[in-house]
Amino acid sequence: MNVPTTASETLDSRLCPCGSHNPYARCCAIYHLGEAAAPTAEALMRSRYTAFALGGLGGYLVETWDADTIDPALTAEQLDRQENQWLGLEILDARESGARGTVEFKARFRPATAAALATPQVLHERSRFRRHRGIWRYLDGIIDPPADGVPVSRNAPCPCGSGKKAKRCCLR
Repeated sequence: MNVPTTASETLDSRLCPCGSHNPYARCCAIYHLGEAAAPTAEALMRSRYTAFALGGLGGYLVETWDADTIDPALTAEQLDRQENQWLGLEILDARESGARGTVEFKARFRPATAAALATPQVLHERSRFRRHRGIWRYLDGIIDPPADGVPVSRNAPCPCGSGKKAKRCCLR
């Protein structure tokens, strides 16, 4: 896989865009290069954010998207297009229960059109993940999710957006 670098920064020395404060080469690069699989849903979320931030890693984004939920028309080339300048990632919450995981995060960005002039914006999402045969995959996400702690009726639609009743999804 092609991992982008710049002339002034080497793969070994620049900090990973995921916010871990670790060098990229010892952080998300190992997942991007296929040297290891992300061990947690949060690690996969961070590596996917980094793939968007660096650009040119659409293949990785497609590969880490669950085959049951990805739009079949979505291509790596479409994901390679830099539509935003990504400025930072903040993980608000990360949970795992068996083979399911959720990661709530805020990602700051500027729209790529006139990025230098654009006001920074925030993408707030609660992403869902599933582990199958030891490999975490991104399922989907809710943009601007409702606040946690709001009581959910067992028979109400699950707040994760799955379309299932809460008792058959996240309340399990």
